[in-house]
Amino acid sequence: MGGILVAIDGPAGSGKSSVARAVAARLGVVNLNTGAAYRAAALLALRENVDLADGEGLAALARRVELDPEGASIDGARVGEPELRSPDVSAAASKVSAHVSLREVLLPVQRAAAEKARAQGGGVVEGRDIGTVVLPDAELKVYLSAAPEERARRRAYQTGREGELDRIRAAIARRDRQDSEREISPLKPAADALVLDTTSLSLEEVISRVLDLAIDLRGQT
Repeated sequence: MGGILVAIDGPAGSGKSSVARAVAARLGVVNLNTGAAYRAAALLALRENVDLADGEGLAALARRVELDPEGASIDGARVGEPELRSPDVSAAASKVSAHVSLREVLLPVQRAAAEKARAQGGGVVEGRDIGTVVLPDAELKVYLSAAPEERARRRAYQTGREGELDRIRAAIARRDRQDSEREISPLKPAADALVLDTTSLSLEEVISRVLDLAIDLRGQT
């Protein structure tokens, strides 16, 4: 019998990666970052000089991307987090994710990875459209938000780039616009998601809130 899936969505710097990792660890389940699939496709496009506006070309590259509870792979070779989270890849990922043809390729990849996590006992799945598109039937949906200034500060601290706060703030604002205005799967909370503003909350407070909900729900299944 499989476990429950917890979907955590939110914009850059909202804390979803840190919260998802901690909640998954405390529940003893898989933490699946679906955005790694888009980042891997973006990385491949940069490596092979494919135009980020070429939706069909990007979709062809995306067929070489795999995702599982351990992370993303390209042509069967695992890609490390530092490479996937470089500034260039992060900027490219937002652009490639706007293409419908690429999203159609990666959607079943993401869903299959989530179901594999469920079969292994459950999972905490993070991304930007998990509750609305990838896993609309997830047992628990959480949407984390925070003020843009706070999100920029967190991202600068996490990446050791405190001296680049203005640049990071501008990049986050750009990403917010791209993610919320794209025609396909725009960034927004699912209708039945818990929306949690983390601006004035500590990381531990957010983790505890989500963890309590997940434990209660798991106890009901």
